[in-house]
Amino acid sequence: MNKFSEWLMSFGAWAANNKYLASIRDAFMAYMPMTIIGAIGTLWTYVIVDTNSGLARLIPAVAGLSFLNPLFNALNFCTIGCITVGITFAIGYQIGHRNKLNALYSGLLAVCALLIVTNYAVDPSGVSVTLADGTAKTIAELLPSGAVAGTVAAIASGSLGSTGLFTGMIIGILSIELLAFFNKFEGIKIKLPDSVPPNVAESFSSLIPSFLALMTVGLIGYIINTTSGIYFNDMIFNIVQKPLQNVGGSFIGGLIFVIVITLFWCVGLHGNNMTAAVTSPLFTALLLENEAAIQAGQKATNIVNASYWACFITICGTGIALAITLAILIAGRRDDNRAIAKLSLLPNLFNINETIVFGIPVVLNPPMCVGFVLAPVASYIISYVLTAIGFCPVMYINVPWTTPILLSGFLASGGNIMGAVTQLICLAAAVLVYIPCIKVHEKMQERNEAENN
Repeated sequence: MNKFSEWLMSFGAWAANNKYLASIRDAFMAYMPMTIIGAIGTLWTYVIVDTNSGLARLIPAVAGLSFLNPLFNALNFCTIGCITVGITFAIGYQIGHRNKLNALYSGLLAVCALLIVTNYAVDPSGVSVTLADGTAKTIAELLPSGAVAGTVAAIASGSLGSTGLFTGMIIGILSIELLAFFNKFEGIKIKLPDSVPPNVAESFSSLIPSFLALMTVGLIGYIINTTSGIYFNDMIFNIVQKPLQNVGGSFIGGLIFVIVITLFWCVGLHGNNMTAAVTSPLFTALLLENEAAIQAGQKATNIVNASYWACFITICGTGIALAITLAILIAGRRDDNRAIAKLSLLPNLFNINETIVFGIPVVLNPPMCVGFVLAPVASYIISYVLTAIGFCPVMYINVPWTTPILLSGFLASGGNIMGAVTQLICLAAAVLVYIPCIKVHEKMQERNEAENN
């Protein structure tokens, strides 16, 4: 146990200090409010004013507010629809900061590098339009025989949204590392007299290194496109992002993440932060795919995603901390433990687990660690199965991580009460897991007190 704990702690320390993993983690944490803001747009259009399945179906007067839909759709597009741009900037900023470069400039350069490998000529031939009689045809079908539609200078929304996430991450890191590399060569920097303002001198000093960094990234994209016929983003999505999503979004992949994260917590490390560089891109992309499917009138299919994780795995705090509190209040006999449980009740409702995790403590406490791993595993299995059989809806709306239980399940499922019901079932199962752990823990406490006396 000690060797395993030491290994986990050393690995956690490496992950926390790794420049690239930490930059990805911090970038997604910084952008999180934007994804929640974007989710409000989806919530408005497809949950509140929707006359088929939303609030407007129950209260027809609400449908009168649908004139605001373009505003909320734009809100969604500028945040979630362009998430790759924001994440690329944030990663470039973080890598630049860690390389002791101008962080703001690094973020801007990273976005430019992303765009230089992105297809900006779109063929409109396959675009579908709806005719006056209600039929849908592509532009190619409407053109006279022999006519060919020219390309349009535009960027496909998929390149800016969730399908471009891993491309943005790779380009954000690569471009700023190239900038840092070329910055080492003093001979290529443009030197201006000391009388020139520092900010102007700095801009000219980084001119050639920036040019070389962008040209290198552009050359890579050009070679990929000319040799394979596809763009950099398509290659990364097909070779890297989609396979990782298939693994991480699978039942087994999600289960492994649950176990790894809770084991980190058991040795005193913040498991969510330790794995955020991997889980945030994966689960965010899966969530955004669900949201896009709903917006297109299709069904959401990715069971494991960021909102699912918040609603069923880190519900009431990682380890389902509220279940520890309730188990103590139900089966605990010691006044000290019950006092900690009462103190932890309110924070647990808002998904804060530190008071109970470090107050009992759970850390390096074998019986409590068993429950801390098994309770989320039980919740994961139950919620996954109930979602797979259709009892619980697939989560597709991002909600703030502090959203209380029941409300989070209701909102994340698009206003479906069964999301909240499933949360209650998972919480009850977690309480049952923790009750024997609490009893064993209290017996150990009493034995230790007797030995010390």
